[in-house]
Amino acid sequence: MILLAIDTSSELSGLALYQDHTLRAQIQWASARRHSEQLLPQLNALCDLTNIAAPDITSVAVSLGPGSWSGVRVGISMAKGLALANDAHIIGISALDVLAWPWRGVCALTACLALGRGHYAVAHYPATPWQLGSISPLNLTVDQLILHNHPVICGDPTVWAQIQPYCTPATTFLPTIPPPALLAQIALTQAPATTIIEPLYLGDAVISHQ
Repeated sequence: MILLAIDTSSELSGLALYQDHTLRAQIQWASARRHSEQLLPQLNALCDLTNIAAPDITSVAVSLGPGSWSGVRVGISMAKGLALANDAHIIGISALDVLAWPWRGVCALTACLALGRGHYAVAHYPATPWQLGSISPLNLTVDQLILHNHPVICGDPTVWAQIQPYCTPATTFLPTIPPPALLAQIALTQAPATTIIEPLYLGDAVISHQ
């Protein structure tokens, strides 16, 4: 079994390849909003590195968002294309659930991802165990953030730099495992395969004129 994890929910994108529950390789890069032109070359590089061909992939895990509108769209499109071409299983998981998963049942926390135009996808997770997809995210501006002095986790460290001035002194920043590896681990152990993959959009598309 070969599983590819695709995380393009933020401007820090990532891919991970697992073979028989073992991490073969992963890559993260600062994609900004150039997901569409960078994702396929990065996948080709990852396949070359591991000597695994794209047709060998039997399962695909993809971040559903919320986060970058264009990034989520590109990641899901690639996941669906690979699943169709390879007759592979496809698993979609909330990007915020992925960030919070290592701390599930350990502590209450807030997961946060940038949406663009000064808005953030925010989800508050309890200290008690929770289920995938059970926490509804919010679309908030920085002055609307309600952090309750909980630790904060962000897949992209630049997001923490943006919101830290609006946090209380008691708010701490939690480290995270790179999201593509986390996404793969959750898909391998927790999430059932599904044929219905829909993006989790909380905001409008941010159009770049660069």
